[in-house]
Amino acid sequence: MSASTPTPGPAQNRNGDRFHARNTANLKAELLVLHEDDVVRHPCQMADISVGGCAVRVSLDHPEEISVAVLRMQDTSGEVDIEVAGRLCWNQQTSVGSNTFGFQFRRLMDANLIDHMVSAGLVTRRQETRIQSGTPIQVRRAHGKPALSEATLEDFSTTGVRIHADKELDVAERLLLTTSSGASGSVSVKWIKPCGDQFECGCIFQNLNSARAINDALAS
Repeated sequence: MSASTPTPGPAQNRNGDRFHARNTANLKAELLVLHEDDVVRHPCQMADISVGGCAVRVSLDHPEEISVAVLRMQDTSGEVDIEVAGRLCWNQQTSVGSNTFGFQFRRLMDANLIDHMVSAGLVTRRQETRIQSGTPIQVRRAHGKPALSEATLEDFSTTGVRIHADKELDVAERLLLTTSSGASGSVSVKWIKPCGDQFECGCIFQNLNSARAINDALAS
């Protein structure tokens, strides 16, 4: 899997389509910098990523001397192996000897690569704390799509939910969720992957009212 010849998806802004690192133990990253005639490797930790860039935590002695670099990301399974060129564009000290740097890609990354990282559980749109639930939930689909016989809401946060369903849903599909208490909220599917004899999917709330209704009902 390579990001050297991306086919960018629809135009996306940095803030609206940022995915946060979910399992950094399974996602190895490093900055490759040319110093004189040698390539110096700086191990780093992913903080977040979008099609236009990412944020990485790394210790650098002289970051102001680094104008361009190559970021390499690999997961422990070997399914994700990405190299992308770019430049450091900002930094913020996060601890003694370690800074978080903004890394702007030279060219937009293929959105499908990030979708794959989401499906592999490496990154997630939700930064907020997730609350485990595991409660049955009613899921209503658009007219003409097969109805679900069984669905479980595994966890929820202020921005989205994770669901297990007995039928495969479609990415970008809108769903109406209803809790056992009758509270309802609308979500859209952002990713989906097989999970045994079911399908696991991540969804984001369509509006603030939906987020409040679902969160209040499940938290009570």
